[in-house]
Amino acid sequence: MVFFSFMLKILVFALCVGVGLSVLVFVPLTLYVIPYALWIGAQNTRGRHLDKKKESVFRAARNATKLYSAWIHRREPTF
Repeated sequence: MVFFSFMLKILVFALCVGVGLSVLVFVPLTLYVIPYALWIGAQNTRGRHLDKKKESVFRAARNATKLYSAWIHRREPTF
């Protein structure tokens, strides 16, 4: 009985650590990608960058970095 209690505690601890790590990674990532997502949505209504509608979160973060760099240097973004 002690073994099962110990295993249950380990399982609960692992789940808590997993939830904590996912929150630490994905909340800042989401906040970083929001302006890019809004910009892409505005561009899609104009008929531009239609290939960016379905991209992964990590690809969106990479493209967001390129977009922010273009905004800082006042250039056209190239993806």
